[in-house]
Amino acid sequence: MKFLIKLAYNYWPSLYKKRYYKTLDSLPTGNYKCEPELLYIHQVLKGDSVFVDIGTNKGIYLYQAEKVIQSGKIYGFEPNESLVNYIQPLFPKVKLFTYAVSSQTGTSVLNIPKKGNGLQDTRASLEAMGDAVEKIEIKTITLDDWVKQEAISKIDVVKIDVEGHEFDSIKGCSSILNTVKPIFIIEIELRHAKYQINEIFDFIKGFGYDVFYYDRATLSLKPFEVSQIADFQKEEYLNDFNTYINNFIFIPK
Repeated sequence: MKFLIKLAYNYWPSLYKKRYYKTLDSLPTGNYKCEPELLYIHQVLKGDSVFVDIGTNKGIYLYQAEKVIQSGKIYGFEPNESLVNYIQPLFPKVKLFTYAVSSQTGTSVLNIPKKGNGLQDTRASLEAMGDAVEKIEIKTITLDDWVKQEAISKIDVVKIDVEGHEFDSIKGCSSILNTVKPIFIIEIELRHAKYQINEIFDFIKGFGYDVFYYDRATLSLKPFEVSQIADFQKEEYLNDFNTYINNFIFIPK
């Protein structure tokens, strides 16, 4: 079976992708095996949209975005080079960058948690995570610097999932928040945040944004208040996509 999977990866990437991202099949059922916010991607993106995925990981948001975007652009940021090498052949039309998006352009250290004899790539973070990690030096860039570097004037949606480093990531977007004003979908979790949780919400709202969450029952946006976050992220909800809400959607007024 492993041989057949590898064969599909190398020669039939469309077949491999359909199998690998099969959790997306749960979205129409209402019994979610992945983030319901992936449905919102289809509601807000258009064929000519520009989508930026910060923390692409295994590419689940890229997979959903490329179903919609035809003439637009999709960009991804993932500092873990091994993950970039893995997903780039699956997404030949996506331009991937091996940077971490942060508050400064330069270098930093990516912490990858150890799990058994391997590494837990999906939980890597620039934030300190104790001693049971592998540390690798990576390049960082602010999204403001990247936009200038690539001469990009249009961005419709930015998704950020960086395991606790989201406030630093958004601090490097001040110019974009002021001028380009895309929609932001940001994973924010009490268990990962090393900052006062209200600070990131106040920071973005200060640029003229309103904040929402994606309601599982109505599949629509509902206004969000920071006081709700503890109820949305109770420990017993963890790992249950039907109840645990950790993605928040910031829309310019």
